[in-house]
Amino acid sequence: MKKPPKTTILLTLFTILTIIALLTVYIAHQTPTEETTTQTICTYKSTADYDYTATLDPNNIIYNGKTTLKPGEGPIYTKITRQINITLTYTFYTTIPSEATITYTTTQTLKTSTIQYQINQTPPQTTNEKQIQIQLAQINKTETDPIIARISSEMGITSTQYYTIEITTTFTINANTTATPIQQTFTPTLTITFQRTDQGEITTITDLHQTKTEAITQDQTITRQDIINQRYASYSLTTIAIAGLIFSTYYHTKTKPKTKETPIEKLLAPYKDLIIEATEPPKTPQQTTTINVQTIKELAKTAEILAKPIILTKKPKPTLTIIDQNTTYQHTIETQ
Repeated sequence: MKKPPKTTILLTLFTILTIIALLTVYIAHQTPTEETTTQTICTYKSTADYDYTATLDPNNIIYNGKTTLKPGEGPIYTKITRQINITLTYTFYTTIPSEATITYTTTQTLKTSTIQYQINQTPPQTTNEKQIQIQLAQINKTETDPIIARISSEMGITSTQYYTIEITTTFTINANTTATPIQQTFTPTLTITFQRTDQGEITTITDLHQTKTEAITQDQTITRQDIINQRYASYSLTTIAIAGLIFSTYYHTKTKPKTKETPIEKLLAPYKDLIIEATEPPKTPQQTTTINVQTIKELAKTAEILAKPIILTKKPKPTLTIIDQNTTYQHTIETQ
């Protein structure tokens, strides 16, 4: 098996290297040179923890005369409950040192599917304490039932003893930290529902623990020096590969052996614009005069004068022919 020339091998190698270098440039540009990261400077959190004490009728049988219920001690049966005392413990927490000013106010709202009525609202209070304990208004169904009945009567709808009381405390926090000021609004809502269930008439108190967490962040942009270095390396590789490809192409072209011309092609080269090649000798009329021309040069002059093409046929002998009506000009090429 004949081995390819060294110039061909060199040209192939630099072609492959150039393709690899261009791919390296493409890949290096897929990753940005700058990267933005988000840094958390401070995390701050508001929490609301509710606690209640339900005061029961001491003559109850369900709890064997027990007079109070705390969270997790069992369902609160509405019929034997005299009142519910609720406390709220609020806490503000930051991950870095801070000084806070907290303003808060509480509203109580009666709600049914058709009624919404605000029972009361406390005036705003301000404190610098980060933990606050608030005694909320007592819940007594015997006091809220008449309100529901009166509103239903004024609206001309059927009164219902099943409704909810929403207690919403709004906290407005303004805090100064070593990094940046903080502003937050936190509105925990406690829902007290009077309803009839499979277990009887029950008072449920939901969302005893509520929290709101936020953070102060800062975007930081860094320059990826490793990506920049990769790009520079890809540029260098591409430059070397393209330079090698240009050199190997030039060297390959220069050292490529020239195709040898046949004797006939050398003879006909000066007159190639006048010659057309045919696979078979041209057909001539039966009564035709054939004139043998001694040289190709004379035949070419005749073709220019007559404005006729020279027809070349290589078999059985290389012959040049000009046909002008009943006259044929012909020259047979001697190959030796």
